[in-house]
Amino acid sequence: MRPNLFHYATSELSQDAVLCWLLSWAKPEHKDDGRLHWIGVELLTLIYTRAKVALPNAFTSVEVRKQAANIDILCIVNGKTAIIIEDKTGSKQHSGQLARYKDYVFTTLGFTADHVIPVYIQTGDESDYNEVAKNGYLILGRADLLRILEGDNGVVARNESDIFDNFASRLRQIEDDVQSYRSLSLEKWTWNSWKGFYSRIQGALGEGNWDYVSNPAGGFLGFWWHFRGSADCEVYLQIEQDKFCFKIVVEPGEKRRDFRDHWHNLVISKCPEHGLRAKRPDRFGNGVYMTVVILDQEFRVMDSNGLIDMEATIKVLHSAESVLDDCLLPLMPKQSEKLIR
Repeated sequence: MRPNLFHYATSELSQDAVLCWLLSWAKPEHKDDGRLHWIGVELLTLIYTRAKVALPNAFTSVEVRKQAANIDILCIVNGKTAIIIEDKTGSKQHSGQLARYKDYVFTTLGFTADHVIPVYIQTGDESDYNEVAKNGYLILGRADLLRILEGDNGVVARNESDIFDNFASRLRQIEDDVQSYRSLSLEKWTWNSWKGFYSRIQGALGEGNWDYVSNPAGGFLGFWWHFRGSADCEVYLQIEQDKFCFKIVVEPGEKRRDFRDHWHNLVISKCPEHGLRAKRPDRFGNGVYMTVVILDQEFRVMDSNGLIDMEATIKVLHSAESVLDDCLLPLMPKQSEKLIR
């Protein structure tokens, strides 16, 4: 395999430079310079279309600014529309940066809201885009870019530019690695395989979040969902890669051990009713977040080829949800209504 520039140039600044470069190709003076011009046009068209903003008759001018007021990319189209691009390769938005960038374009540059398109490009993977959406940013992911990079113009452009070819190849490599949970046996899953799996079950379950969780043993990529309970004690489910946990959240106090023992006994008793084998964790913790029961089985169901059977695996996850719901049913009606939310 030939060396790929973006195997080494992995920073967001490197990706900023590539996106600036591609947008600059959309300038009308490059119309006859090859397919990279049309890649730039396709990228601008995607942004306008997904933002539901009327496309201009033509892109007559494209001004690209890098790191203006810390904005990753500011693209002024036809002198009247400002495209704010916050570019990520796996990190998240922070410190109110998205709101600040819009404020700069409104107050300092004088653009009105109907002539500003805020865009959040994520070529890595992220669990929760709620804050991005609340700030009014259009979200474009790795798959959105790949549809352009691997389209008809992209196929030709890859022969015209090694930089373009390297960038497209790198994004395809990441995408294939994230989707590898579909084609790898369970013991061969990579960190990215888990990201793909978590994103898939997040969509199937309609809830949950995933992220890296640090601990003295080196940490893990976790997925948590199905929170139930009250202010005194909340229960939920968490996958810690190959370990499936029933957990509780209890604030410091004298009742912490009582809650832990109560939920351990209750969950252990209910799991067999839903076809699940469960056991006591190797040791009980004593923190705010405690594992009370772990599954004594592989929760990822394999098909006849040794690959994950997603439909059967989702059924196991739903069975674990039912365990928690059943644990709450014996409560008085008013309590149950409060706890099962």
